[in-house]
Amino acid sequence: MSSHIPLPKEKHNKSKLFVTRSHLLSKKHEHSKLIQTHPFNHQITIISQSTTVRETLAKYIGPYYNVTLKLSDFIDPAFISNYIKRNTLIALSSNRYIDADDVFAIDGQKLILSVGKDTYETLGLVGKSAQFPVERGSRFVVEIDLLACMDPAKKYYQRVHNRLNAVLNEPVEFLVGYFDKNTGTPVTFDIPGATIVTPQVDTRSVPNMLVPNVPECLISTNEQTDTWTEHAHELFEWIGLAASCSQAVAGTSDEQTSAYTVPEPTSKDMHVVTARGLLSATAIHSVINELVAAHTEFYVCVWGFDDAPVSWNSSEHNFYVSGENMYAQAYVPHKNCCLSFQACGPWDAFS
Repeated sequence: MSSHIPLPKEKHNKSKLFVTRSHLLSKKHEHSKLIQTHPFNHQITIISQSTTVRETLAKYIGPYYNVTLKLSDFIDPAFISNYIKRNTLIALSSNRYIDADDVFAIDGQKLILSVGKDTYETLGLVGKSAQFPVERGSRFVVEIDLLACMDPAKKYYQRVHNRLNAVLNEPVEFLVGYFDKNTGTPVTFDIPGATIVTPQVDTRSVPNMLVPNVPECLISTNEQTDTWTEHAHELFEWIGLAASCSQAVAGTSDEQTSAYTVPEPTSKDMHVVTARGLLSATAIHSVINELVAAHTEFYVCVWGFDDAPVSWNSSEHNFYVSGENMYAQAYVPHKNCCLSFQACGPWDAFS
């Protein structure tokens, strides 16, 4: 069950928060779909009593690449055959801003071009007017089907190749992740000039962290009462504070200076593990599946790239005040329950 909390009156200037309560054994797999449909992730934090989370992350989270390529390199039939068709490749142009620059990405089998008006009118490839900014016609999105570029003799390939070489022919720096399509573990990306980047992993132990008891009403009902909404907000806020090891939840804050109090807390020794880099959605899903199998409560925060052109389910994404596209989840395995929170900035089409 999903709902806005609260429903924004004006979708173009208000951030959005969606809450989903899902059963871990449900065939709908709502908690899993949330993870697997969010392709561009740069940080994950897991909060748990387990001491083996870092080792679990290391099984799936691994190297990605920094490489400079031309856009036409991505539509080369050999590249598509060797990489796009075999496993999962994601790529995002780096050091570019979605609200000011031309931004490029690969999500699965699509090359996405999010470009300004001048570039679009010169490019000559069919796209659509972007939903953001609000001023229609100032930005455009072009999607290129990479599998349709397999045959150089076809007009589609020739048109795309010629226009990219004519207009967008400058080398672009990319972050590239190449992952096993089933597990999300890294696969070697053997392209000349590619530099291997190792994700940064940090672990912090927080003794006597103040952990709230997940309210029964969040676990057992879909009824959106004022109390339900308040509890959901409180849990989401706590996960964010715990992910940053805030003194407010570490039990070390001064009650006279801190306005925040943990609702109905229990003191527990917790470990906060964070990985940063270009992270595979499938790898994140594999990590979480292992943690669920251990039958202990844990909490997850995942942050998306502010300047990615898409968020969940290929929804258009842009930057306005913030480029927020992140999610948090609270797993309660002994109740077969997962509470998921999806936070979107004002210029994100996900709904």
